[in-house]
Amino acid sequence: MHKSGIVALVAAATLGLPTVASADTNVTIYGLIDINLGYEKAGDLKHTGVDTSELNGSRIGFKGTEDLGNGLKALFVLETGFDPDTGGAQAGRQFGRQSFVGLEGSWGKVMLGRQYSPAFVALDPFEATGAADRTAGLLHRKSGSVSRGYQVRFDNMIKYRSPSFGGFSADVGYWTGAENTGPNDDARKEGRGYGITGMYKNGPFAAAITTQSYFTDATGGKASTHGIAGAYDFKVVKAYLLYTQDRESGTAGKGKARSYALGAEVPVSAAGTVALSYGARDESNEAGAEDAHGWSVYYMHNLSKRTTLYTAYSHISNKGDANYSWNLTPAAGDDPSVVMAGIRHRF
Repeated sequence: MHKSGIVALVAAATLGLPTVASADTNVTIYGLIDINLGYEKAGDLKHTGVDTSELNGSRIGFKGTEDLGNGLKALFVLETGFDPDTGGAQAGRQFGRQSFVGLEGSWGKVMLGRQYSPAFVALDPFEATGAADRTAGLLHRKSGSVSRGYQVRFDNMIKYRSPSFGGFSADVGYWTGAENTGPNDDARKEGRGYGITGMYKNGPFAAAITTQSYFTDATGGKASTHGIAGAYDFKVVKAYLLYTQDRESGTAGKGKARSYALGAEVPVSAAGTVALSYGARDESNEAGAEDAHGWSVYYMHNLSKRTTLYTAYSHISNKGDANYSWNLTPAAGDDPSVVMAGIRHRF
């Protein structure tokens, strides 16, 4: 809905600010609630209960633009995550999902604040389930004995997003870290990083390439992720491929890891889709390597444009010291599996 007055009232009630509405500002309230029942098992450990944010993170957000004239617009996004099973805020942040303001013109967009990372923009659209929370296709998000440069979001980011030129576009970000304080250069660099993503989309084919790095600690430790992904829609099936390489250096750890995911999205009816995903992670840092592979199958059934029922099964096979899982923390080498059924509603 597009009601500036309502948004101003909501913001005033939430933040304790005076109520101000502008007829020149276009503001939208939007959100999503995703909740499910799940059963997870790994070795002797079991988890049964209500889980949240499987297909997408539950959220409520405010976004808007203002026409400044001469093709220039101001824009903003404030988006908070919550757990619908309890009503609590995610990770204790008021607007932890996104919080930024920027300018947009024919030359693209410049945005400042907490935002999605360039690597997230590049990689997650190429996971067949849509980057569902417990799909095995997201092993590239896991950190075992090798840390990764991949992070979904970063604070204090300056980002440029280009317009599309013949199907090509770019996403470039630099983030400054927490406070840039400390006794030496390494301490002041902690949290700083950058990411560059190139994307292409034309007809049934889409692809992306990315590199992202940041300083992980106050001693100069650094983690990087380099990735490439692609998809092709054959109509009867949409095929996905994703590959990443993580590199870590510094006093806290070192090594490299390769991850990949193969997937297929198959429409089985006008309302139903089956998504299949296979993922693997191969670390190569001597004895501490934590390797794994797994597979997932999801079925999504659209009751309407806004409401989706889903059910899914995922399994991960851990090797050696690996203990990748979801809600549980299994012993090294134990293999977790999960079955779930839920509902997602957009508004």
